[in-house]
Amino acid sequence: MASLKGKSISSTYKNILQSENEISNTTLRSVQSGSGNTLSMRLSTDKVEFLKVGIGTGGASPDGLLHIMSTSAGAVTSHSSADEATLESSGASGLSILSGASSSGNIFFGDVNDNDVGKIAYDHSNDSLTIGTSGSNSMVIDKSGNVSITGNLSQSEDRYFLDEYFHSIPYQDIQDTEKTQDTSATNAVTSHTKHVRITTYANDLAANDSQEFTLTNDMIHAKSHVLAVLVDTSATVADNAMVNVIAYDIADGNCKIRISNGGVDIASMTFTIQVTVDPHIDSNDHWASDGTNVKDINLRYAGTQPGISFFTSGSDNDQVILHPKISSEGNGTDLVNISPWRNVSFFSQYQTELNVAISTSGSIANQGIWAGMKLTTTGLYTTDVDQAYFLYATDNDLGDLTTNGNLHFVYSIGGTDYVTDLGITVAINSVYRLKLSFDENRKISVFVNGVQYGLVTSATAGGATQSVATTKSLAMTSGTGLVPVVGLQALSAASPFLYIHFIKISRTLA
Repeated sequence: MASLKGKSISSTYKNILQSENEISNTTLRSVQSGSGNTLSMRLSTDKVEFLKVGIGTGGASPDGLLHIMSTSAGAVTSHSSADEATLESSGASGLSILSGASSSGNIFFGDVNDNDVGKIAYDHSNDSLTIGTSGSNSMVIDKSGNVSITGNLSQSEDRYFLDEYFHSIPYQDIQDTEKTQDTSATNAVTSHTKHVRITTYANDLAANDSQEFTLTNDMIHAKSHVLAVLVDTSATVADNAMVNVIAYDIADGNCKIRISNGGVDIASMTFTIQVTVDPHIDSNDHWASDGTNVKDINLRYAGTQPGISFFTSGSDNDQVILHPKISSEGNGTDLVNISPWRNVSFFSQYQTELNVAISTSGSIANQGIWAGMKLTTTGLYTTDVDQAYFLYATDNDLGDLTTNGNLHFVYSIGGTDYVTDLGITVAINSVYRLKLSFDENRKISVFVNGVQYGLVTSATAGGATQSVATTKSLAMTSGTGLVPVVGLQALSAASPFLYIHFIKISRTLA
């Protein structure tokens, strides 16, 4: 009672708390000021009751019955349907439930009929999270992230979804695998692709004549089925003439292609031959590979890893790039009705969301990796005027970066590049789940392994960091036809590996 020093009791008693009657039992009694005014507190020998409690609220009225504030979150108050307890902070805020190592932490939802009709429970004995409804367990997430549900799992009916788990291997598009034989009709042709369209050197076939050449192709094995068919000629073949094309002498890495005719002479002309290696093994319907010195054998099932792996051919700046198919109609470039991955517009104004899961291999040195949405497929960020993608590169061949060992995010608007150093040091043998999401204002949020990272809103040479994790991008260009792409580039004479587990995309219906 230091405040009473040198003062009379008569001048201070109104500031002393008292009870309306002596507190001597378990009956709650009001607490009054010294002048007899009832306060918002009642006491007994075994309990205390407050009308409202504010902790750290700085004199402001609590939002509800209990309001704990470390710092103000701003001009916001608790919703009237959830204001019995409020936890507030200008930064992250939360509630901790600490339990024994073999016990559970629980949140129960009850009513007059059942005091635990709904629940959220974490079992520390097996590290599982359970969500219960109607008095029963409805969903369990185990420590490995496996989800078990008792009902039906459904996606949003307001969004359009595509997903690709690479149940079929992507190969190069047909217009990327066209070869023209030079110098002689017997010269070997090299194309390490599942599909190749060969235009031969001019042949002048006499009656009952034939000509052949070797096709060198690493996709061919001794037991391969190689299909070769004639699809075009540079001149008209007479009505009574016949041109036959066969593949034979099939061996590891090559076969022979023979062109022959019947009893009618065929004037000098070139022949266009379509060759397919193992047509019984389907190509991916929606995705194709591309890039400098890419070979179809550079893509394969990953074995111990789910999905596929790809690797470059061994020289500096070799690439393997995956993108939605451009054309599957002969050697044309008509983009109509090829694949919904390309022919559906995933514009920024449709709140498009892209998810890509990749894993690094035993080495991350001397390589560039990119994944996201671009106008082209290149990893060099100064190429596209509009883009949004994750980028890792151990040197600046793909554009200047602040810290080459870190994962970056690049978005470009009308030719201005905004580069964010996400502060994530890329590691070997590690999974990276990459997500970018456009909101209703065409602004991007990005997540890596479920954690959100903020984006810069100023163009800084080489990029900069953003300390506020919830900061979104500036508004992207409306109506720009960005397409998903994942790429790997060697930045020295090596063959880096990358695993890709899946790609998913969705957008609003309108």
